[in-house]
Amino acid sequence: AKAQRKKMFLVLFTIIGIYLLISAGLFIWYTTLTYKSPTINLVKAIEYIVSAIFVFVMVVFMGIKFKRVNKFYIKCTEILTGLTEENFGSFIECDNSLHTKDGVDFKSLMFLEHNKNKQNFFERTVLVFYEKPLPDFKEGQNVKYITQGNVLKSYEIVEDEEGEK
Repeated sequence: AKAQRKKMFLVLFTIIGIYLLISAGLFIWYTTLTYKSPTINLVKAIEYIVSAIFVFVMVVFMGIKFKRVNKFYIKCTEILTGLTEENFGSFIECDNSLHTKDGVDFKSLMFLEHNKNKQNFFERTVLVFYEKPLPDFKEGQNVKYITQGNVLKSYEIVEDEEGEK
């Protein structure tokens, strides 16, 4: 995620640099022209076209690509630094459909957990990054897993219900 974000910043600064160089060149060309030169309108037209292309590329680039990469990077840093929760549950099913949380795409896993305080069972949905393959769990298999904000961080398959091998 960090390398992807650096690449996006490099592309962003390259696009801005090219635009500034073209604009500076057109400005210098414009200032060297005489007062009633027929090429003044040509310089203005080129600058307007270049500016329109720059604005369009920046809106598309910043509004879609960079925003998604940045949200993915933020979610990855949250997983590394955020509070984690250790859980134990019995695997029910996986859902390969697209789920979006905080602008990041996920697939989901369903677990059946026991609530010690209420003495009952409930279904828990755990999210996995959409780009990553789902773990190969079998239905009913007991799993001890660590999550951060309901996103799977790590897991271990266990043999009995107490979580001991």
